[in-house]
Order: sequence, then structure tokens, then C-alpha cells
Amino acid sequence: MNMRLILWLIRINNSMEKFSQIFKNIPEIEPPAGLAAAILSRIETERNQKLRRQLTLSLAGSLSSVLAAVWAIAVFGGSVLNSEFISMASLIFSDINIVARNWNDFALSLLETLPTLSVIVILVPLFTLFLSLSSYLNLHSHRKFI
Repeated sequence: MNMRLILWLIRINNSMEKFSQIFKNIPEIEPPAGLAAAILSRIETERNQKLRRQLTLSLAGSLSSVLAAVWAIAVFGGSVLNSEFISMASLIFSDINIVARNWNDFALSLLETLPTLSVIVILVPLFTLFLSLSSYLNLHSHRKFI
């Protein structure tokens, strides 16, 4: 039993020597001159292209948000004109004394007649516009002479 173990270790040792000889005889291959510069140049080109795409997308998002906000403001204006909000708000100018005495009830009445869905429709594109502009300004401040 002990003899088998010794023979097995000798075989492993001989095979390890053969492997080390094989790897010693392999010539080292030198990379072509300028490979590192070409790789770094390609990385910089890819980084600049990615930055340009992100800037373009953020500008497109800003433009579409502005257009959506204009549309939402037009919808809001139409819904305000169709609601009783304008007639309630005009009481401030015609009956200021009554409004001042009952300002709590008046404020609640104004809130009740305010077209809240239209207000929310305005806020969504404005929020998107601020996100797009923030992204654009953040990217623009980090870019290097593209």
C-alpha cells in the first residue's frame, strides 16, 4: 500500500516536470505596438458616443415635456373655464368683505371647484421636464469637449 502511494507521487512529480518544461518552451508573444493606445482611444470614442446619446435623449425628453406641458395648460384652461372656479374666484373682486369674513368656507369652495385632474395633468410633464433638464445639465457639466 505504501509502495503504491510512492509510485503515484513519482508519476505526479514526473508529469509536473513535463508540464513545466512545456510551458518553459512556449515563446512569449509581444502585443503589437500601439495596441494599448488603440484600445484606450476606442474606449474614449465609445464613452463620447454614449454621452452624446444621453445628451440627445435628455434634450428630446425636455422638448417633448415642454410640448406636453403646453397641451396640459391648454386643457387646464378649458376645464377652468367650464367649471365654476372662475365665477367663485371673481367673488374676491366683487365681494371682498364677504370673502374676508368667510375666508375658510371660500377657500374650501375654491378647492372644490378647482379641476384637480387638470392640475395633475400639468404637473406630470413639468416634473418630467425638470428631470430631463437635470439630466442634461448633469451630463453637460461632466463632458469634455465632445
